[in-house]
Amino acid sequence: MSSAVSGRAGREGRSGILQPDVVLVERKPARLKDVVPLSGRTLKLTWDDGVAELRDVFPILANHRSLVRLRQDDHLFSTVRVKTGGFALEWEDGTEVTAQAIRSLPRTSMDNREFRNLMDDLHLSVEAISVTLGLSRRLIADYRRDKPIPKHVVLALRYLAERRERAVF
Repeated sequence: MSSAVSGRAGREGRSGILQPDVVLVERKPARLKDVVPLSGRTLKLTWDDGVAELRDVFPILANHRSLVRLRQDDHLFSTVRVKTGGFALEWEDGTEVTAQAIRSLPRTSMDNREFRNLMDDLHLSVEAISVTLGLSRRLIADYRRDKPIPKHVVLALRYLAERRERAVF
């Protein structure tokens, strides 16, 4: 593996075995383009790369005492807008939450089409996913069709997908 920093193929470790250099990759900062408040504490976000998604921001609001008003006041929550530059959201009272904080939240919503597609991508049958998640086949079939998918199922399925992406064969 080549290193962007040193240009060497590697370095010799204590055992005399060639060790790969570490290459650090800097992520492009998260920037928002648009925001629409929805029910609860969910936002429809559009990022600068054109990706649109729903994010439940309640975990951020619940984790900071300074955000109590946003947790409790529906009108205030509905005043959200993208701050100039797109690096944060801002509310009428001046409260801000960074785009990076929002992007770091786990995606906890999934529609039925995405559920089916993710099962297909993972090559998991209804039987396999029901055993893996400890749920009935009938419930999995309902999630594939039209039943709303609970957060814990979404998180478990996304975890399986992430593990598969990181697997080395």
